[in-house]
Formats: sequence, structure tokens, C-alpha cells
Amino acid sequence: MDGPSVRTFAARALPKISFTSWVTYERYFRLGVVVKCPHNGSMVSIGPLEQSLHTARALVLADLAASQVAAADVVSMVEDSVVQRRWWVEQWPEGAEFVAGLVAQDVQDALLESHGRWPLCPVCGSGDPHALEIEPELGPDPHWVCHQAGVKVAAVGSLVIAMGGTSSS
Repeated sequence: MDGPSVRTFAARALPKISFTSWVTYERYFRLGVVVKCPHNGSMVSIGPLEQSLHTARALVLADLAASQVAAADVVSMVEDSVVQRRWWVEQWPEGAEFVAGLVAQDVQDALLESHGRWPLCPVCGSGDPHALEIEPELGPDPHWVCHQAGVKVAAVGSLVIAMGGTSSS
């Protein structure tokens, strides 16, 4: 075979793959949980580690939005934490259920350095404003706690209810 026949055969043998298609394949197809593919609407899956990271991101963003501090620079802090925690959870897959609390703590620490305390306690009406803390520090089912009042305020991702809003579910 030579000339146009070779080019035609080669074109049929290997499908053209764009960079976007390859990234979509890497991100969604190789991993394990079902999500909708943005290109053709088909259902694909991502793995449990990636799902734990997506869940952690969503929960922390919900709490940031509830306290009205979800500005672009703060969302970037969440993304930075998720990138760091991706490596952490790849090294210790059994810790996937702890990622939401860790991302919340990372963002809380980053905000303290740049913006001040977050999230402020909605329970204590008097006295100095103080931040809620995550409990357990490393464990499943993380929640926001006010140590001054000694109460569990809300689960991570549900701060909107404690702030006087309503959940969307």
C-alpha cells in the first residue's frame, strides 16, 4: 500500500483524539463513580477516591456560601486544599472518609491567615466572636462545634441551616 491508501488506512485504524477528549477520558472514564459526560451526555464513572474529593469540595463550598465568603480567592483555597488532599488520599485510601473534615480545616486555616476567623459561631450571641471548630479532627462524619457553648452546630456542608437559612434538599 502506498499513497492515499496508506493515509486512508491509517485514518481508519486510529481514531482522532482531541486533548479535551483525552482529559475527559482520564478524569471520568478511568475512575469509577457515575457522572454525566459533558461531551455527549452519556453516563460514565469515577472512583471512590475522586468522589470523596468532589464531595469534600462541595460540602466546604456549601459552608462558605452559607456564610457568604465564597469569593474567587476563597474558592481557590478550596481547590488548593483538594489538590493537596488528593495526594494524601492516594497514599492512604482508607482515609477517604476523612477528606471533607480535612479540607474544611485547611480552608479554615488559610482563611485565618488571609481574612480572619471562619466560620463565626452562630450560636453564641454575646461575647467575642469566635470560630467554630471541626470535630473529629481526623475521622468520619465531620461537624462544626462551638467549644464555648459545648454544642454541635452543624455537619460539614450543612452550615446554612445553623446560619438561619434552609437547605436545598
